[in-house]
Amino acid sequence: MTFANPWLLLGASAALVPLLVHLFDRRRPRPHPFGAISFVLRSQRRTASRLKLKRLILYCLRTLILLALPVALARPEWRREVGASASARGPAATSIVLDSSLSMRWSDGKSLFLRGREEAREALRDLLPEEPANVVLCGPLVSPPPPPTSDRAQLRAQLDEAEPSYGPSDLVRCMELGARSLEESPLPSKRLVVISDFTQGSLRLEAPPPTVAGPKGERIRPEVVLRDAARGEQALPNRAVVDLKVEPALQVGPRAFQFTFTVRNFSSEPVKDLEASLKVEGQVVAKGFLDISGGGTAQKSLTHRFDSGGLFTGEVSISADALAEDDRRAFVLNAPKELRALVVNGSPSTVRYRDEAFFVEAALTAPGSPLHAAVRDVDSAFREDFSSYQVVLLLNVPAPTKEQSERLGEYVRQGGSLFLSMGDNVAPETYNQRLGAVLPRRLRDVKTSVDPSELDAAARAAKLANFSSEHPVFTPFTGRAREGLMSSRFYRYVLLEAEAVQKGEIGAVLATLEDGAPAVAVAARGRGRVMLFTSTVDRDWGDFAIRTSFLPLMQRFCAFLAGSLDEREEHRPRVGETLSLRLPKEPEVERVASPSGGEVPLSSEPDGPVQVGPIAEPGVHTAFDSSGRPLAAFAAVLDPSESDLTRIRREELTQHFGEDTVRTAGGQGAERKAPFWTWLIVAAAAAFLLEGVLLRR
Repeated sequence: MTFANPWLLLGASAALVPLLVHLFDRRRPRPHPFGAISFVLRSQRRTASRLKLKRLILYCLRTLILLALPVALARPEWRREVGASASARGPAATSIVLDSSLSMRWSDGKSLFLRGREEAREALRDLLPEEPANVVLCGPLVSPPPPPTSDRAQLRAQLDEAEPSYGPSDLVRCMELGARSLEESPLPSKRLVVISDFTQGSLRLEAPPPTVAGPKGERIRPEVVLRDAARGEQALPNRAVVDLKVEPALQVGPRAFQFTFTVRNFSSEPVKDLEASLKVEGQVVAKGFLDISGGGTAQKSLTHRFDSGGLFTGEVSISADALAEDDRRAFVLNAPKELRALVVNGSPSTVRYRDEAFFVEAALTAPGSPLHAAVRDVDSAFREDFSSYQVVLLLNVPAPTKEQSERLGEYVRQGGSLFLSMGDNVAPETYNQRLGAVLPRRLRDVKTSVDPSELDAAARAAKLANFSSEHPVFTPFTGRAREGLMSSRFYRYVLLEAEAVQKGEIGAVLATLEDGAPAVAVAARGRGRVMLFTSTVDRDWGDFAIRTSFLPLMQRFCAFLAGSLDEREEHRPRVGETLSLRLPKEPEVERVASPSGGEVPLSSEPDGPVQVGPIAEPGVHTAFDSSGRPLAAFAAVLDPSESDLTRIRREELTQHFGEDTVRTAGGQGAERKAPFWTWLIVAAAAAFLLEGVLLRR
């Protein structure tokens, strides 16, 4: 028996009051014989016996009142411990479903999974000797369990070896697998013991409860026993890094990147001054702090500039909490090496500001530029080895010879990039003949919007109307930067043929003028890229070269062509998924190592990508060839849904599974409570009424 308010039991001492009154009220009369009243005394003996009984009843009633009230206020309850697997239905085949999802790693000194494993062992001990059982380890990769067995040692060994996973679980699917395995047992009664933290992501209440085949083939619902690994905790507070975006930060300098990560607070309490850090190759290179409201989300951007190009690994993280696994997110970054650009000046001039390459050279050599520019005239430029440059810029260059055009075409197909700007030296028809195979679109003719010498030329000149703001080239041009770009004036520009991009090639118009004519067009040719700017990059055909947007845009043009604006982390699979890894055929991938050093399953098909996975843990994975040389790396991330530890209320569970099939157990088994303090109050009230009735007679 237990008491909710045991200190109120002190009031039970008042039950001694009637006893003391009874003892002190007793009189011992001295006998005085008097023969005249003998007849009267014989008559009073019968009356005295009735009075003695009445006084005894009054004494018991008063004692009951004074004893029942304080005991009732102490709220006693009979508690009888019942095994989680005990059933009044007789022996039952049992399937123990143990949740091994990421959320079970939550720990306040002892992880929920360790508690859940103890619950599973306890449920196993509660089984009767004739009750067979099996164990379903419910994680992201769950397989059908074997038929129930009576080998308890085997089941205990399976529980001892069980470990939590890093992915989500589907308890509905696991319960279905467990229920299906129970159908192989001849026992008529079936039971499911489900051990979980019962968070919102673990159990889909919209799915129907599991059923098993009955004796006549009908579908019946098995007994369901729910064991709470969180031991009734109302909330499991948690915060997590749920997203990470890596972008080049050319405003900081070459090989500089901005790491923007999103942190969500899944608890109701706000968080202040939460430390966030950026690690590269195990070293902290940047730090910051976050304030997050209860249930809110915040973003933090940290910037780092790499001293050299190459493949780098790292992670962003926040201060660890009870679920430390989702407090960090790994990344793989391929920082570009120093980019070299060959600038071919098609119209040199001794007057610097009239030189065709003057403004481009100033933009590419400005502080923070990702490129090293080498300026050449047409004759010397075509004697250069194009393969030593990542980008070649043809600025108002006359159509190259057939041999030079073939060299340029081969350079692009092998992975080089080409930028072309127009001018008076460009003959559209000749360009189409010589460079038509690499141009994003064929040239048509030159259009003059207004003569720049006219007084109202600035008002009548063509301007940009639209540009692809989602393209990496134009993403920084918002607000005032957008205004500086859109205010550029173009007096002359080349019209392009309205032809579709050839099948299998990537091409797009990134910007258009007010009349719909393309201003910037780009296409993929072989392994390289080609970009066409339909006006000049000096002041001959417009004033774009003296606008504030010219310098950053030229830098981003070249960075995009060289590939440094591409998404740095091409592969970002979630735990539990399979990744298609495309690599050159030679050498072949021999193995893929996980962050813990284990090997990830591999499969491949002829002329197809290598299938890696399912991936079991987060972090950086590395692919090696047969000689042990690393070929590629990728970072696996966690499913953000597992970070939401919002609990399902017990009322919802009972409503879903039904009152007659659900019994919640915890600790050392379920405790059946039998409160009888309400009956004590009823008994005291009845005794009080009965006492009043007796006193009135």
